[in-house]
Amino acid sequence: MRDSTIEYLVQAGWIQGDLVVNLPPPREAVDTAAEELARSVRAQWSAEVAAWELGDIEGPLAVRWLARWGATAPAGGTAPAADATAARPARSDRLGDIADALLDLDARRLLVLGGPGSGKSTLLAMTVVLLAARHLGDVTRRVPGDRGVPVPLLLSLESWDAESVGLRDWLVARLAEDHPGLPRVAGAHPARRLVRDGRVLPVLDGLDELPEHRRAAVIRELNSAPRELGFVLASRTQEYRTLDVRVVGASDIEALPVGPRDAAVHLLRTADRARHEQWGPVLDELAEHPEGPLGQALSTPLMIWLARRAHRPAHTDPARLADRVRLPTREAVESHLMDTVIPAAFAPRAHDSERLHAPGHWNPARARGWLAFLARELERRRTGEFAWWRLNRARAARLLAIPTLVALCIALAESMMAAVTRVEDAYSDSPQLNIDMFDRNYLFGAAVLATGIQLTTLQWYGDRFWEPRRRANPFKAGAALRSVSRAASVRRALTSLAILVVPGGFLLLMAQGTYHSEAFTAQAVLGYILPALVMLVIAAPADTVDAATPDELLAGERRAGLLTLGVVAPLIGLGTGAHSLLTEHGTVDFWVAFAKGMTGAVIVLVAVSPWCLWVVSKSWLAVLGRVPWSLMEFLRDAYGGGLLQRYGGTYRFRHLRLQEHLAGRPAAVLPADPLLAASTGAGPRQPFTVTGPQPSPQPNRQPHPAGPQPRLSEFLDNPPPLHELSGYTVVSNDHEYALDARDRRLPLGHWPLCGLFMVLAAVRMAATGNWDNTMGWSSVLFWPVFAVFVNVAAFLLPKMRLTLRIDHWGIVASRGRRRAAYSWEDVLAVRVRQVYVRGRNQRVYGPHVRLRPGAPEPPGMFRGRDGWYLVMALHFRESVPPDLAGALTRFSGGRWRG
Repeated sequence: MRDSTIEYLVQAGWIQGDLVVNLPPPREAVDTAAEELARSVRAQWSAEVAAWELGDIEGPLAVRWLARWGATAPAGGTAPAADATAARPARSDRLGDIADALLDLDARRLLVLGGPGSGKSTLLAMTVVLLAARHLGDVTRRVPGDRGVPVPLLLSLESWDAESVGLRDWLVARLAEDHPGLPRVAGAHPARRLVRDGRVLPVLDGLDELPEHRRAAVIRELNSAPRELGFVLASRTQEYRTLDVRVVGASDIEALPVGPRDAAVHLLRTADRARHEQWGPVLDELAEHPEGPLGQALSTPLMIWLARRAHRPAHTDPARLADRVRLPTREAVESHLMDTVIPAAFAPRAHDSERLHAPGHWNPARARGWLAFLARELERRRTGEFAWWRLNRARAARLLAIPTLVALCIALAESMMAAVTRVEDAYSDSPQLNIDMFDRNYLFGAAVLATGIQLTTLQWYGDRFWEPRRRANPFKAGAALRSVSRAASVRRALTSLAILVVPGGFLLLMAQGTYHSEAFTAQAVLGYILPALVMLVIAAPADTVDAATPDELLAGERRAGLLTLGVVAPLIGLGTGAHSLLTEHGTVDFWVAFAKGMTGAVIVLVAVSPWCLWVVSKSWLAVLGRVPWSLMEFLRDAYGGGLLQRYGGTYRFRHLRLQEHLAGRPAAVLPADPLLAASTGAGPRQPFTVTGPQPSPQPNRQPHPAGPQPRLSEFLDNPPPLHELSGYTVVSNDHEYALDARDRRLPLGHWPLCGLFMVLAAVRMAATGNWDNTMGWSSVLFWPVFAVFVNVAAFLLPKMRLTLRIDHWGIVASRGRRRAAYSWEDVLAVRVRQVYVRGRNQRVYGPHVRLRPGAPEPPGMFRGRDGWYLVMALHFRESVPPDLAGALTRFSGGRWRG
């Protein structure tokens, strides 16, 4: 018998001769974890590629790339050629060649460059699917998997603060958060082991979407990463070239413009045969005027996809693209394509029985307005990810959602109190105290217990308030309990137990020796400890391998809210009812106390949950016409139409260019001279000396028609120069920038704390029913009055002297009697950050410096967070006056990050 590999061996009778069985080596746990991760990654991004219509079309678009490969590893077979770093062509329809070249590199570091819409994100997604498939192999074709191929992880750089979190720590956190159910290695999550052993390949997208200082921090952190941890980084060419730092030891591939012939062939092959004649004018225009507006617009894969997608419906006419009268420029063609793709994306499609609403039944004009609203919100928040739990941050929702929730809580409490009061008056035989505050003690006490339970749960899992995560199925008790034990660290578990045990133990100790000690014991056990344990099971994170989708996150929060309403709140009500029953009250009073306790728990646990806040925010925005009532269905249809893409639990626009267009931001026009694009100024700076507020010289300007007045947000985002402010004296020249001012104190850090106490006082007033009582309102209004008093007292104090000097030596700043000096030799970077003084957020921004290790540190007042040190607090927004920004640019030697 020849050597072979068998799966089953069955003995029948006697076997003559020797039988040698070579068992395969046992698989390590980390190999199993890597395989499960690769399977999840392939499933996720295969679905994305299918939604982008990239993998199953008849005529794939061959995007040409210019590749500059570095040295290959010695195991690659041959030594690198002398011209290994010379530019060589590559094609996206031959993705295997690009993947082979990447895996053969000595240092697996690849930089993907290109202009807007040039196909960078598409290349990344398809590379991720290919590498994951190579790691797994193909069982149907008997192709074994290759464990030497790292598992790719496509991540958005927007979630990484490279200035305070290292690359490895960020990857470990993302792996543990996105794939919590990976098989354990030595009893722990395998994220750190996978990253440490180089079993994952981070594929990082969106470098160009970050501010300049964050882009530089990302590249510096990548350069300091260990050599065995490779990466793929994508960025727009111009945003990368203008940085002062470069990725060290990385190969790069740069996208080339798509030729008119390739674009024409692709459009013709992907169109229906019956419509080839309608595409004739477009093909003629591309052939006759390859440098015309249409040829320039269709030089990127994004615009080619938009043209194909927008003119798929039978009623559209692609010949309009060749009309040079209506579309005289490249920008006009691109805007036309981005406008016409929206009606095509919401064309009616076949109904799916699993859907709540039929797909595609959206008005295109209203759909564009809804997408424009979401785009403007993302632009305002300077982000590209839309998370449904952050919908309340929209301005209209922020003004209306919280007051609505407070009003609903008050209405619920008052309705319940009115109902139980009638029941008590009609059926209760127990003596009643006609004291309204005592009548609401159960309501307020249950709210306090529910608050402790909520804090215990948040601390146990390390969750952030009003931010969801995928929840485990609590009906599968074993899996949920296993998730409870795995999700907590020792420190968080001890803190949660302290929140749970200390108040409960204090209540039990207080009950000892009282007249009804068993009543307080029953309330502590049934109304606090037991509901907290059940809440831990309900809120347990899902122990699954696949990353969560937005719909799964919302469904998990909805289920958790309903289970809290149906299980935890009744348990708290049962504890208050048991207290009433054991204090010699009747059955009617038991049900009355139960209703009061359950209502107090519902107000805290359900009404302030992410799901409830989402429902209220979405409802108000739908009433105002900003979003549709079925927002998640709309987002799902936009995703199916190719307008959006999913990154884990968030949505993003298919391309940043589409988001900018819908938000009304003009597209960046590339200058003809690349040196002009890299320049930061128009000419040499002229020194000036200003004392006090002086009118700045006005250049000769042409008259222009009156436009709309700037909004307050625009004014705050663009503060005036410091020399225009009253009381500020500025001296600026080629040798120094000196500021001397006397300013009033304006403390803001106490306002959030006072606001919290005001909300607690309002909740207590709602629970006690003191709406018509001056004492109740005084307890609520005391806190804002106190906050205003602090500001008035600070304003009446003598003005504080502020000085700032920036020169070729460094920065010297003083505030009152405290002084800080930073030499440029000790400064690594300068950027704007939020001001923290002794750990407290001051709600203002100002320039900070990062010092080299071992540099002398300033006084405690100037110490910020994450290794940054304050220079001067300036503004309510993350912006800097232009004259100060110019001085930092002039003297910092490239350390200023904006």
